[in-house]
Amino acid sequence: MPDFRCKAEEHALEMAPQESCGVVVNGEYRRCRNIAAHPENDFCLDPRDYAMARLYGKLEAIVHSHPQGGPASEADLKAQKQSKLTWHIYSIPEAQWSTINP
Repeated sequence: MPDFRCKAEEHALEMAPQESCGVVVNGEYRRCRNIAAHPENDFCLDPRDYAMARLYGKLEAIVHSHPQGGPASEADLKAQKQSKLTWHIYSIPEAQWSTINP
């Protein structure tokens, strides 16, 4: 398991029942605040956190959790295509990861 996943799982469990979010920069997970209007069902990376993370190197992926479980939503798939980045989603109840590649 890539190292970033352990830190992302910890973050997801801490934030439940809200979705956690972050980015992978140079193989390392960097937490971001979720500023979504309804963080129990959605996520929106805080733009300041996103900008700060980019100062540390190459942005490789976006990461978020699904506290209620389940695969990528239609909104996730659409946003991933727009971002042109790899997305990793951690489903808490199943303790499973899914990845969407560009």
